[in-house]
Parts: sequence; C-alpha cells; structure tokens
Amino acid sequence: MISKQADEVIEHGTDWAELGQELDVSMYQRDDSYPEWHAETTAFEPMFLAMLWAKTEDESVTGLSDRLKSNPEIAEAFGFNEEEIPHGDTFARAWRERFESLQETIEPTAKTIDEIATERDSPIGGHTGLKIEETDGKSKRTEQRLLRKKTKEVLDEMAGVVFPELDIPRPEHAIYDQDDFLELMAVMGMEGEAANGGADIHGDKLAENKDIHPTEDPFYEDGMRGETLLNAIHQLSVQGITDMVNNAARRALTRIKPYADFPDPVFMAIDITYVAYYGERDGLEWVTGTPDHKQYKWCHKFATATLVGDGVHMVVGMLPVGNPDFTDNQAYPGNKEKSYVIGDVVRELLSMTKHYVTPRCVYADREFASADTISAFEQHNMRYLMPAPRNDRTKRWLNRNVDMERGIVSVEQEWALRGAVKHGVSNERVTTTLIGLPGDPDDDQYGYGETADEGEELIPEEDQAAVPFYTNTHAEDEIALDRRQTKRKVEQYNRRGGIETAYKKIKEFTAWTTSKDFSVRLFHFGFAVLLYNAWLMVDFLVQAGLDVDFRSKPRITAQRFIAFIDRQLTGLI
Repeated sequence: MISKQADEVIEHGTDWAELGQELDVSMYQRDDSYPEWHAETTAFEPMFLAMLWAKTEDESVTGLSDRLKSNPEIAEAFGFNEEEIPHGDTFARAWRERFESLQETIEPTAKTIDEIATERDSPIGGHTGLKIEETDGKSKRTEQRLLRKKTKEVLDEMAGVVFPELDIPRPEHAIYDQDDFLELMAVMGMEGEAANGGADIHGDKLAENKDIHPTEDPFYEDGMRGETLLNAIHQLSVQGITDMVNNAARRALTRIKPYADFPDPVFMAIDITYVAYYGERDGLEWVTGTPDHKQYKWCHKFATATLVGDGVHMVVGMLPVGNPDFTDNQAYPGNKEKSYVIGDVVRELLSMTKHYVTPRCVYADREFASADTISAFEQHNMRYLMPAPRNDRTKRWLNRNVDMERGIVSVEQEWALRGAVKHGVSNERVTTTLIGLPGDPDDDQYGYGETADEGEELIPEEDQAAVPFYTNTHAEDEIALDRRQTKRKVEQYNRRGGIETAYKKIKEFTAWTTSKDFSVRLFHFGFAVLLYNAWLMVDFLVQAGLDVDFRSKPRITAQRFIAFIDRQLTGLI
C-alpha cells in the first residue's frame, strides 16, 4: 500500500519532506504494540515514517533523533513537534519492540521506495539528486550545508530589497522599528496564524530579543500587539497597499537579475484567484459571488500576473477586483455597472508589469476570452494564448476543420468576434487567430465545464470534441511541419498548469483574519504573495549558486523555508 502511494508521489526531485506529507500509514496503526498510556508512546504515524526514512536511507534508527533535529522540514512533514523529538535510544527500543511485527512491512517498502527514487532521479534513498560530477563527489550532507549557507545569504540580501518598499504607519514615538513589524508579519504568515493572536504571541518574542522587560517597558503600551497591527493596516488605502506590494515584487524580481538569468523561455499567466469569504457580507463592497463549481458562495477576488518558466512561478503583479467603485464602467458603452471588467483587469496588470517583465507570450484562461481582452493585448503589443469559448459557432468550425482521428490541428486567420471594448462600442469587431487543437476539452486546465458567457450556449458534454484557442502568435496549418509547430506552441499552454498549485501555496503563507475590513484582508494576501515569491527566489538563487542543472521543482521545500524563517525570527521579506 505505501509503495503504491510512493509510486504516485515520487518524481524527479521529490524529497522526503514532500513524500512524508503525502504518505498515509494510518492503516498500520492496528499493529501498534504500544498502548496509548505507554511511557514512550509518541504518535504512531511520525514514528512509523521515521523508521521508514531510516531504512530507506540505510541509516541507523539510533541516529534518528539527531537527523530529525538537523532536518526540521522532514520532522515537520512526518508530524513531529520539534521540541519533543524522542531520544535516539527511544527510537532504537521502539524498532525492537513497538515495530517488531511491522519490520517485515517497513524494510521491503523502504527497498521499493529506494528503487523508485533511483529510477526517477529523486534525492530519496542512495542519491543526492545531483550527479556526482556536479558535486565533485560531495556527500548529501555537504550539499545540505551549501543549501543552508546560500539560503541565509540570499535571505539577508532580500530583506534589504523588499522591506524599504513597505511603508507601514506607526505611532509618532513608537518604540519598535518598522522592520520589527515586517518580521512579525513574516513569521505570522509562515505560521498561518491569526493577525491578532499571532501579533501578541510573536510580539512577545521580539520583546525578548530586544531585552525589553515584559511589565516595566512602554513596549507593551505602543508595541507590537494585535491592536497595533490592525490599527496600522486600517490607515492604509486599498490602492496604497496594492502599490506597495507590486513595488516590492518588482524590486525583488529585478534584484535577481545580477545573480542569474531566468530559465528560458519565460511566459506570463494572468488569472483570477478566489479567496473564500464565509462571514456576513451586508455592506461589504469587495465581496462577490463565485462560479457554480466552487464549494463556497462568496469570495474576495485578486487578479495576478505570474511568471511561468521551468520551475518559476513568481507573482509579478497583484490587483484586487470586485468593487464597482474601482472599475472604469464609464469607459464602456451601456449603463450596466459591473464589479470588474475582465479586459480592463488585463490592461492594468500589463501596465504595471511591462516596464520590467517581457514575457514571450501571455497565457490566460477562458474567463478572459473576450473582444475587450484581445483589444487590451493588442494595445500593449503583447502576444497572447487562451482557450476560446465553445459556443455554436466555434463548434461548427471545429467539426468541419479539426481531424480528431488523425490528431491534426487547424488554423483560421482573421477570426472575427464582437463585444464591448473600452472607449469603443458595444459590438466592436476585433480579429484574432483561431486554433483548433485535438484534445480533451474537459481537461481542467482549459477552463471548461463552467457557466457560459453572456449570450453563449454551452455545448452538450457528449458533443464536445477538440479545444479552440485564441492567439496572435504566428500559426499556420498549410503543411505538416506548420501543423506540428502550431500544435507544439499551443501545448506549451500546459506550462500554466502549475499556477493553481502556486495559488494554494500563497494561501499557505497567509495569516488569517476575521476582520471584515478589506484593507486588512488585502494586506495579508499581498504579504503572502511576497513571502511566496521570497521562497521561490531563494530557491532559484540557491540553485544558481550551486551551479547545477536547474530543477523544475524547488530544491528547498516550502516547509524547510518556513522552518528556517521561524528559527531566525527574521525574514524577508
């Protein structure tokens, strides 16, 4: 059972922290020979995973205590509390007694995991994840020391880059520095804690580090308490927070360039991120409805522009959407007031990123496919690629032109569509190139299975065949070579598949709050974006510093990055 799970998880670069999070070993707890009241009873699953780790790495179980303390990201993934890791002799005794009946399960499983990892070039088992010639024969331990050293160097550098862009209001005679506030936010985001309670808890740590007496010093009158944090954010405007976050993201990204170039080619993906809202929404201007496929009814929406390359998913632009007061409705024909206009969202994101990001192509999902969006891309002279609506018109064209049986793409130059365009008319005509790609339109990455756009009729599922795309990149279907090149170009849209994972990670870096004030929620989301970027930037620069082939999956896991920041109580970021 565990071998099957490992087979599904392990791929090139997968490490123990990632694998440990995914393995479910609860089914073996029935064979646990220690009762809950036993003096040495540590939770079964962390102990089982630790034993499996030792046997896969061909290490002694006695040394597990030290190795877990030296690898906090693995200890956390297994489920250990860093302060309560058992002693080495406890592990040895548990292997002999507690896991005696499970040894015949753990040892063969460890061997199978090692074989799978070896086959897929994973650092699990007897391999470091680097070729011998790339490490000059160095051991895994040496590699880890290099990673720790580079991580600290880069973190220190990044702190001086991003902090200056975040101007946080403070009382006139506040005893704490602005960097204290930002360090506090970083730790809270890493821990996923509530804004108010987290500020109190970690404010105490900052006070201790500054040697401030807990009862006699004015730190506790105007210092980093929960109310101080909220009061500071309340003084910031929505536009001010948005500008701060985007300026900080820009500075961090441009700071990377002297170190190394991004993996080539680099694209950019534009998306809308939904953050669930479960409270009362009466009078709240930034809370909007969600598509039918979401499991929650109301949400906040954030538009993001994200760089997409080999192992690169960094957010370079963030924009809150969903408030008619922040939407240029007057620039569009008709009197219908909208909470946001998707084409104008594209314009704003391109305007804020084009001065320092030059992607080869911009990817967008089906929600963006409109005449106004196409007009926005053309105005900014930007190449684009996005799934097109599957309405009656495109269906007829697909059925006539795409050879599904032989998998042959088809291209229609000067495909016309109409719609409202900013500073234009309600049925303005724009043209694009339509590509029909043989494939599965139900694939989640293409954005189908949702509600139709206004005036569209969705095609019955049983009739769907092939996927239409809008693009202004060069595409031909005259000869076989043209069709192969066009197909490869469209299939690169798969690169944006990691974006959904990126958004899940961003949410992991977000300090949660019960405040209804949108500026508070926006600030926490924006700060989470910067923390997420910091993690990937550190990983990118560490890999560049190691002078090895760039690995698509982060070499430093998010859990390891979080543990490092938490131990230092400094951060970025």
